[in-house]
Amino acid sequence: MSASTGSSGPPDTNNSVIGARLRDARVAQRLKPGEVAEELHLDVDIIDAIEHGDMTKLPAPIFVQGYVRSYARLVGLPEDELTREFTAQHAELPPLTVYSTDSKAPGWRLPSGRLVRNVILVMLAVILLWLAWPFVERLVTSYGGEATDQVPGRLELPPEYEGGQRSEPAS
Repeated sequence: MSASTGSSGPPDTNNSVIGARLRDARVAQRLKPGEVAEELHLDVDIIDAIEHGDMTKLPAPIFVQGYVRSYARLVGLPEDELTREFTAQHAELPPLTVYSTDSKAPGWRLPSGRLVRNVILVMLAVILLWLAWPFVERLVTSYGGEATDQVPGRLELPPEYEGGQRSEPAS
């Protein structure tokens, strides 16, 4: 088991209590630190640091909390109790970022999606009317001409064809 080096500082006594409970349970089950490390997929130095309460050799407390929970589960200790104790000692809240909703950003703002959609729909309608205008105009003028009664299935001949024969134009 590794001892703390000069710059790491003294181990935390509350963490030592949690670490001692874990170490005692490990020894009672005749497990070596290397076996625990292998089972938990951790480095042996992390297991030693947890058992000695040396937080300087451990990552962020949120990770150590998971390590303590897994270690307690492995050695048969009440994992929720040990995790609660560890969390009570190292309750570090993550930094919060506050965004102001009052301030207006300088520069141009993009229009809302609804406005853009409506503008596009109006532009499409205008383009379609513009393209369809010649057809509509022809349709209106064809209904505005002479009303002739046509019989279905009967072909009307032009005036130059009278009586089934073509008459010669007068010269």
